[in-house]
Amino acid sequence: MAPNNRRPIPLQSLCVPALSLTTFFVAALFAANPAHAQSNTSLTIGDACQLSQTTQACAVLAKSGPKPDPLFAALDISTTKNTAGLSHGQTSQASAEQTALTNCQATGATDCQNSRAVKNGCVGLAMSVTSRGTGMGTGDGPDRASAAAQAMTECQNVSGTGCVVRATACSSDNPAYPAALPLPSGSQPGSVDPNWVGAWELDINGPNGGRWVMQVSSSGTYEMHSEALDQTGSNAGTFSAKAGRYTLHANNISWDDSGTYNFQPPGAIVAAGKLGTGTWHKIAQDDE
Repeated sequence: MAPNNRRPIPLQSLCVPALSLTTFFVAALFAANPAHAQSNTSLTIGDACQLSQTTQACAVLAKSGPKPDPLFAALDISTTKNTAGLSHGQTSQASAEQTALTNCQATGATDCQNSRAVKNGCVGLAMSVTSRGTGMGTGDGPDRASAAAQAMTECQNVSGTGCVVRATACSSDNPAYPAALPLPSGSQPGSVDPNWVGAWELDINGPNGGRWVMQVSSSGTYEMHSEALDQTGSNAGTFSAKAGRYTLHANNISWDDSGTYNFQPPGAIVAAGKLGTGTWHKIAQDDE
């Protein structure tokens, strides 16, 4: 039920049949090359392991054991193309900066420049597209939320209004998968069926199999990211669910979904939306 910040991430993952999830999403929902798909803010983000390494190498990364310390993350941007490249989970600053550069160039930009590089921390990117033009802001911090907040502040100083957090990458993120986003701040307390509150997973089968993870807060927001080798990016926004019906609106890409759901105790929800029907399984309680 969530879309991507390169190609529309399947917001409907809520609603897609698990059996054909990967094939259906990649073919129907996303551009064949995620580096060329665009969002409602016209920003293309390169943040997939396959942009700089082979699928086989990414699969090895996904299954690797404990990570060394320190680890690094980096962010490159192109101001002429409005594109960006991210890296995370890298074992040196040099490799983090090179991977971010490679991922930025994979979007078609030729003027990519390093904006942020951090050790044991996070980098963030915010963007605004208004009638007055396009503005970007970057940030870093010890965690995803603080990096996003700094990026938002910088974007607002440049653009004034319309800024949206588009990407956050932390050094501790698994380099095989695109990075997650911070859970947005609350919107409408009480708008979410308590059965939905918490963290959920949806299995993805096939050669790019793994899972999508979605967190829903009691205050009416959600975040979704992929832990599969499908190059699906993260999305976040507002979520409401009551009396068997849900609606979802992403604020970092152009994506809306709505449909029906059925809670199946003790921890499963069958949801049907734009792309079909799928079953989410609870993996944790909300930590608010």
